[in-house]
Amino acid sequence: MSVETTRSSWIAPTEAAIRALRDVESTTIQADGDSIREIHVLTRSTRSPKQIVRDVQTVLLTRFNRSIDYRVVSVAYLTPEVRPPAPVPAADAGPAPPPQRAPLPGPVPVAPRPVETEAPVQERIRFGSVNLFVSGPRTQAQVELRWRGLPRMGSASGWSTRAEAHRLVAQATLAAVQEFLADEVPLAVQDVQFLRLGRRRVVVVSLSLLVDRQEKVLVGTCAVEQDMHQAAVCATLAALNRVVGGLRRKELTEYILRPTSAQ
Repeated sequence: MSVETTRSSWIAPTEAAIRALRDVESTTIQADGDSIREIHVLTRSTRSPKQIVRDVQTVLLTRFNRSIDYRVVSVAYLTPEVRPPAPVPAADAGPAPPPQRAPLPGPVPVAPRPVETEAPVQERIRFGSVNLFVSGPRTQAQVELRWRGLPRMGSASGWSTRAEAHRLVAQATLAAVQEFLADEVPLAVQDVQFLRLGRRRVVVVSLSLLVDRQEKVLVGTCAVEQDMHQAAVCATLAALNRVVGGLRRKELTEYILRPTSAQ
């Protein structure tokens, strides 16, 4: 009874605060003692999971002084409710409406074209983040990608040179893409070059793909806006876009269990 009382004293109001967030239908917190291990959220929203997870992190930090990793939050989407159409009143339900005046002649209005809204499910693999960790003469690149709202991480390590850093970012991108695929794909980074195109700087990534014992070269480009490493990730994805669409993908789960450091 003491364990349940301790659990209810903070989990119940925390779940209530999350349920009060925009578009949240229901939530459940799984805890290990006084630490939050998992948070499951149900929603009918068309917003991205990243936005909903940020709302959860904000309310926990501001109201309960609890900081959580975004990976402990899983978001599941429910089918939107379909409301029945309003009933049409019978012809004899009331007095007939007054006659309407005929409109004056004028230009025939043209119905506006329907605006295409972005689907909540993204078919293309999207950029998440990129980080470089330098330890003496060695550097490790970590790239996070997202597909259908779920993140996957890839990494690569090598020597701490400027040219090698860009190659490591491209290699880590390939490793992250492989996490979405059901079969291992023979891909390798050939080269990463930064070129000047007019007043813009552009990164070009070339990859090698082995198909039936033959090497196929894939090339992708991306304009460098601010971050060079992010541009290298996007150029690598541009080289893979057409190839990945024809490959067998894994059935994605909401999260992957990874070992965590002891508190």
